[in-house]
Parts: sequence; C-alpha cells; structure tokens
Amino acid sequence: MEPAQRALRARIVLVVLFLTAYAALGAAVSGRPPGAVDRAMEALAGHGLRAAAFLTEAGLFPVYATLCVLLAGAAAARRAWRVPVFIAIVALVFAWRASDSFKVVFARPRPAVWFVHHEPSFSYASGHATLALTFYGFWAYVAWRSSLPLAGRSAIVALLALWIGAIGWSRLALGAHYASDVLGGYLLGAALLGLATIALDLRAAAR
Repeated sequence: MEPAQRALRARIVLVVLFLTAYAALGAAVSGRPPGAVDRAMEALAGHGLRAAAFLTEAGLFPVYATLCVLLAGAAAARRAWRVPVFIAIVALVFAWRASDSFKVVFARPRPAVWFVHHEPSFSYASGHATLALTFYGFWAYVAWRSSLPLAGRSAIVALLALWIGAIGWSRLALGAHYASDVLGGYLLGAALLGLATIALDLRAAAR
C-alpha cells in the first residue's frame, strides 16, 4: 500500500473514532442527571458574561453567513481559493444540519441555570462547538498547509485554536451547555473537519 493510501486510511479511521466517541458520549449523558465533571464545570457559569455573550453571538448564523460571502468574493478574485472556500461552506452547512438533527436524537435537556439568553433547542451536543471546530479548524488546516512562513502559519493556527476554545468556553459561561455538551460538539466537529480536510487533499491530489 502506498504511503498516501495508508495516511488516508488512518485519517478515515480517526473520523470514525471521533464519530464513535461522539455517539458514545451522547448515549452516556442523555437521559441521566449531570455527572461529576458537568457539575464541577457549572462553576464557570455566570462569569465573564459580556465576553461570553460576544463570543456566542460570533458563533451564530449572521457571522458565518458574512464570512462565507467574503470568502466567496475572495474565491471569485483568486482561482486558487475556489476549492477550499467551496469545501468550507459545504462543511459548515452540513455541520449545521448534522448538529441540529442529532440534538433531536439525544434530546438532552439544557442546564437549569441560564444567563443572557434562553435557547429552546436540546443540549447535546453544542452546535457552537461543532461549527467552530469544523469551520475555523478547516481554515487553520488550510493556513498550515499554505506557503506562508512557519511563524505566520503557527500564529494563525494558534489564534484560530484559541478562538475555537473561547467559543466553547462561552457556552459554559452562559450556562447554555454542560461541559460534556461542548466536548461532544468538538468530537462531532473533529469528525466533520477530518472529512473536509480529506476532501481538500483528495481534490489537490487529483490535479
């Protein structure tokens, strides 16, 4: 087997593992009282509400829609951007639909304590965490694989990783999710990110 084929198979296995972990965690937390870790992390709720509200708003549809329009404009101007922008938008829409659909499957109630805004949807898993890792993680991957200097690539990846983590924190600070919800969102996001990066690399290899 060629090294490229082995690498592709390993990445597919990782996607399956992330999906399996996401489903297993969802089955473990749904229909049961919050566990010790969830209860301990509830101490974050109510702190840094202004920053948390800003970060949560940054993870909603209007912001992603604006970013997608800007990226589409960049793709229209530069041919090299077309494939990654197309994959990023498709991955974002798919992540959105998958997150909403699976929430209904697990049907976990939201935490009882809320700050700023009450959301009617189910709790597992955090859609904010899923979308953030899928979308911003994809652009971190694109940046890392680019021809930018190492220092520039490292800075972009670090900033995007910090942004992804901050969005997850905001959901805990607002009392909108349990810690396991955020973890589940990152697991689903990691699986979808893996599929998006595989699609990007396969498209590049086909050229």
